[in-house]
Amino acid sequence: MANKKSAGQLTAKEIKVLSLLVDGLTNQEVAQTLSISTRTVESHRARIMLRLNIHTLAGLVKYALQHKFTSIDKDHSDQKIPI
Repeated sequence: MANKKSAGQLTAKEIKVLSLLVDGLTNQEVAQTLSISTRTVESHRARIMLRLNIHTLAGLVKYALQHKFTSIDKDHSDQKIPI
């Protein structure tokens, strides 16, 4: 397994972007929430993945859970789930 960097190496904005992404928000929704451009969200996401040496969204979710940036107990009842 690749050596993972610590959460302390992410900026506060990167941590916020990561938290929102793993909570299921799209890049556009994250951008609207943080009042930044979609391109800026994409840049943050790419930089996060590069810094942490994580290459998949599933890997980011696992990292976020391990570092308590999100929780599987969070209420996502407002999210639409296609049937």
